[in-house]
Amino acid sequence: MSRFALKFVTTSLILGALSACSPASDMESLSDAEAPEQPKGNQAKTLYVAAEYNDETFRLHYRLEVENPSWYHQYWRYQDGEWMRMGDGSAGPDEHGLYEDRISMMLDDGSVEGFSRYGGWMLIHPGMRSLDSAADPDDVSEHPILGKEMGRSDVRKYIPQSRSIENYNRPAPWDAVRPLEELDAMQNRGEFLDLWQWRAHRSNPVGFADNGYVLHYRLSSEGRSMYSDNRSADAMQPAYMFNPELTGKRALDWERLLVRGYGQDDHYFLSEDLAVPFDPDYEWQDGDVIPFRLLQTPDGARGAITADGRYNDGAWRVTLERSMESPNPRDSKTLAVGEIYHVAFAVHHGAVGARHHRVSLPHTLGIGTEADIVAVYSEEPLVEQELTWHEVELINPGQVDWEWLLTRHPGAGFIRGDIDISVRDHHGYLPLFQRYIERRRP
Repeated sequence: MSRFALKFVTTSLILGALSACSPASDMESLSDAEAPEQPKGNQAKTLYVAAEYNDETFRLHYRLEVENPSWYHQYWRYQDGEWMRMGDGSAGPDEHGLYEDRISMMLDDGSVEGFSRYGGWMLIHPGMRSLDSAADPDDVSEHPILGKEMGRSDVRKYIPQSRSIENYNRPAPWDAVRPLEELDAMQNRGEFLDLWQWRAHRSNPVGFADNGYVLHYRLSSEGRSMYSDNRSADAMQPAYMFNPELTGKRALDWERLLVRGYGQDDHYFLSEDLAVPFDPDYEWQDGDVIPFRLLQTPDGARGAITADGRYNDGAWRVTLERSMESPNPRDSKTLAVGEIYHVAFAVHHGAVGARHHRVSLPHTLGIGTEADIVAVYSEEPLVEQELTWHEVELINPGQVDWEWLLTRHPGAGFIRGDIDISVRDHHGYLPLFQRYIERRRP
């Protein structure tokens, strides 16, 4: 075959890949009888992101314009002589609005092959919690690593490389976890995704964002968490209540909570410095409410990201700050001047949790270099008007998982063939992509 003919065939294959994967052709393959899966909750569709750095520090800024913000997250409610846990965003939206707003970022330095092309979709697999295909908790509990070693009963995000498969672009069953020594070697090589989670209730009041990473599970970085469950040993009542000498109360009021009557400067949360041991002999009244989470000051790498977030003028304004140097190379990435990183964002808003959120396609983050989001050098923190903002569009991800993309998506052969085409190349027009996802059967 001549060089010209070979080039023509190669070009035709790539154009065919683009056509086969395009939203238009995807839509044509769908039946009108397929019912759309609508996004859950009153969710934002745009996240504004800006970044800056100096020799020591990296600062990440968010602006999220939303109505009905929530800094509430799960409470104990006393009713008819019993304490009941209220607030559950797993099936979203929570009927009482008791689930916090949250903004997350996954970051890769090139160690996780495929992330720059497919972003968070390569972390979703059959068997994950909250999917229709969620694995049986008993099966997970019996798994030698997830259950026996880690004490888990559900499956959460993981990179395909953490499973015993030949290449990342192959189906990666939830139970095919690599041996612990191989996972340990991957972690030492930095083959994981950094995960920064700002939580309006569970982290923001104590001035932090949660630092974690994704390898064979969605894991927490080394160190003490900024929250724990506030429940007694038998899990039937709180372990702590408000200190009445410091706060003037032992509990909140259910009716006031329902109308979102506790502001950002009120004690809507319970932290160690405001808490005393729960008094079961106190004459509790119907409608008394105590937060289900106990906040505390984190340490180690898990406490490496400080946060300052507040809702005003119709938007969350959040600033995260971390050292440029990794706080722990086994669970966090170093950020270097002149380097480009791949990032993807997620927003939980509208009293939802788990998969009922909005996500972005992968974007690039450049530290002092050209990229989608450019971190600019600034010795002192910049004010909002001085920052360079990048608009990140968000969509509902539905139940599209990695196995489906590799086996039943119209462009599956091109993903398995490792053609250098990203989700932004063939699904860049998000309204049509959103329509496609909503009509895709789980």
